[in-house]
This record gives sequence, C-alpha cells and structure tokens, in this order.
Amino acid sequence: MIAVRRLVTSPFASLVLAAGLAAGCGKGRFEPAPAALPEGKVWVEHLSRDLAPFWLTPQALGSPVGAFPTFRCDDGSLVDPELPCGEMLVAGPWVSSRLGVEYTRMRSRQTFFYGVAFHLTGEERYLALAKAGVDHLRAHALDRAERSAVSWWKDGVAGPPVPARSSQDLAYANLGLAFWAYLTRDPDVLADALLLYEGTFDRYDDPERGLLRWAAGGVGGETARVELVAQLDQVNAYALLLASFAPEPHRSRLRADLARIARVLIDRFWSEELGLFHGSLHDPVERGPGARHTDFGHTVKALWMIERTGALLGDAALSAWARERLPALLERAFLPRHGCWATGLRPDGSLDAGVTWWTAAELDQAAATLALTDRRYTGYLERTWTCWLDRLVDHEDGEVWSWIDLDRPERRGAKQHLWKNGYHSAEHALVSYLVAQELHGRPATLHFALPDGALPDGLRPYFFDDAAEVTAVTPLRGAPGLRNVAVSFRGIR
Repeated sequence: MIAVRRLVTSPFASLVLAAGLAAGCGKGRFEPAPAALPEGKVWVEHLSRDLAPFWLTPQALGSPVGAFPTFRCDDGSLVDPELPCGEMLVAGPWVSSRLGVEYTRMRSRQTFFYGVAFHLTGEERYLALAKAGVDHLRAHALDRAERSAVSWWKDGVAGPPVPARSSQDLAYANLGLAFWAYLTRDPDVLADALLLYEGTFDRYDDPERGLLRWAAGGVGGETARVELVAQLDQVNAYALLLASFAPEPHRSRLRADLARIARVLIDRFWSEELGLFHGSLHDPVERGPGARHTDFGHTVKALWMIERTGALLGDAALSAWARERLPALLERAFLPRHGCWATGLRPDGSLDAGVTWWTAAELDQAAATLALTDRRYTGYLERTWTCWLDRLVDHEDGEVWSWIDLDRPERRGAKQHLWKNGYHSAEHALVSYLVAQELHGRPATLHFALPDGALPDGLRPYFFDDAAEVTAVTPLRGAPGLRNVAVSFRGIR
C-alpha cells in the first residue's frame, strides 16, 4: 500500500507558495468547470494540416530516406553548420555547439511521428516513412552485440563508447522501434526493441542505489549522476507500450520493471514539500525549485506515467497516488490570463510563465486522462487546447515552436534541434484525439498495419484500455504482407 502523505509545512514551502500566489498560481485562482470540447477530428486535421507539412518536405526525410536530419531551420531548410540560420544561434550554445552532430534519439523521434501519423490517418505514405526510419535505426544505430545503440554521429564517426552512452539516449533510441512493433506486431522489430530494453536494464542497473544509472562508464562523474530521466524516460519511450503486448517472459519482466521504476520515482525523487519531482539527486545544490529538470514538465510526465503504470498493472493504489497529486500541479501550472501552461518555478519560487511545447503537451495529456473520469478537467482543456492550436503552432511553415513568450509573441524557440522533433506534438495529437472522441461518446478509430492471417489479441489505444472492434481491413499496396486494420475503440480509460 502506498502511503498518502500530507504536504509538509516549512519556511521554504511557505516561500514557494507565497511566490506562486503572487505570480497568479495560488489555490482558488481557477476552478475548472465542465466545458464543451471539439471532436477528435480536430486533432487529426491538426496533425495533417499543422504538423505533417514540416515533416514531409524533402529536406526532412534525410539522405538516404530514414537518416532523418537532427537540425533544420524554422522554414524547414537544412542547417549549414558553417553558416547556421539565426534561430540556431539564438537558441544558445547548448544547441549551436552541436551543429553537425546527428542524433539517434531524434531519428527515432521522427520515426515515432510518422508512425502516429499513420495510426491516426491510415495514410500509407506515413507508414512508408516510419518503416524507413525503423530500417535505418536497425541497420545503423542498433548495436546488437552490446545490446545497445549508437548515440550520435559526427563527421560519420559514431559515438560515444558503449559505457558512456546515457541511459536516457538509449530509451529514446528505442522509441521508434517500440512504436513500430506496437503498430505492426513485427516480430523482428519487437525482438530488437526487447533486446535494447534488456541490455539497458542489465547494464545500467545499480543494485547498491536501487535505480538506473545515467552512464555505465566514461569520464568524470558521469557514473555518479542520479537522474530522474534515467528512470522516467524508459517508461514513456518504450516500456509502458511494450508491456501491453510483448509475449512472455518479457511481459512479466517489463511489468516488474515498471512497478520498480514507479516506486523509485515516488520514494527517491518525489518531494512532498515542493510538490515536484527532483530532477537529480547527486548534486545537493540542484535540489530546489528552478533546478535542472525540477519543473512542471518532468513532474507531470512522471505523475502521468505512474498513473498509467498503475492502470496497466491493475494497481489502484499506484494510480491513486498520482491522481491525488495531479490536481494541485495543474492548478499551479495553469495561467488563467492566457489559458496556457507555465513551465515551472524559478529558483526564488516565482513562476516561470513561458510556455514550453513539451511541458504543455504533457500537462494537456495528464488533464485529458483525468477528464475521462472527471469532466471538470475539460475546463482546463477548453483553454489550453486553444493555446496550443492558436499560439504554439507555426501556421506558416508547420509544426510547433519549442517555446513562446506570451507577452512578446515575436520571441519563440526553434522547431527542430538536438532535443526538439515531432515526438511530443504527435503524441499530443494522438492522446487529444482519443480523449476527445471518448468525451463525445464516439468511437476512436486507429489504424494498425498488421500481417495477413489471424489478427492479434490485445489491440489497445496507445497507453489506454478499452473495448476494441475491427471495423475495416484493407490492403496496403506498398507493404506486401501487411493490411491496414482500422480498429474502433470505446470506453477508453
């Protein structure tokens, strides 16, 4: 049983709460009420109209197709490292210093985007691009002998050495493989995804500390780093999805690891005092608000993953632990004047009211999940979905900005770089579609590319559960041996 602890009262907590109240994020400032939301087709249209054009240009596809580029300018053109577009320089040295490096994690994220696009639309062109990404990952990034994956290439040379690869990078290397396996049930790709999963957990497990290490070797203090994302990103990138359909004995191991990670997040990283997860534990200086990864985005993602893990495992106490803490976080993060989500807290406890794309996506996804059982949370979505569609989308060249300044709209972040790709915007469209359809009492239709023969059991709508019914089966001209299977889902929870 998971104990429910009360919020600790301390001078520091009072400082944070007072600063939050002064910034307009205090208790009682916004009481959501049930709202009428648009139907799910809005999100399919959003993906096709607002997102996909940025990922369908020749420059987006790589050479060969599937070797998707890490960096592109806001107009979709490729970045010249010797004469980069201004947005890469404005982003800061953490971006500009890595120009010319190609990252596996970003190729994997783009593969995920095309997979979701097919999932929502059934259009075969997206399936072909997702397969190109999967084929490239398996041929060039996957290191089967080491049960690992290359992190990046610079001037055609792969790096870093195997022990220095971060567990977070390995998680996202698996993202595209896991989603393809979910979408197609391809046994060879599933085997590779499971190989990478088991290699990661075996190599990075730290029995003494009871968690996953950041690195298994390397220079400096890399192996001593205790990072939230080393645990958390294994869940959202692949483990939660694979655990819903992988065969035994892998399914049992995945589910045991999911339960273990949930306990690590709660017992080691959660701060009841802050109402946030600590982003890291190895540096005492990095323990307060405004510290690296101690923010609304990582906290809501962790809470959502704990809640979804509990739902998958049938662990009601685990889900309840997260659900009890999500409302306070949503209240703190919501900006009622703009109808958008804030990013986090500054070191002095005041609100960072800038809007970061992935944080907004995760907060929307958590609020949408709660709305399935409590319609009051549609009151947030009525405003924040509008903020996403009206403010974050680049209506000229497609995709969403990485961040926006609500008071100075001309200030906005680059749309594609070493940590920005189509992953979060695609997942946001998928979850929003599923929830919108359920809220309207209508079935959500998703497309799978499944082999000829008997259809597999256990088709599910991403991270949710439901009642499924196959409604159409049509051939895929460009994918011999596979069929476009349209599945209708009702009762999504």
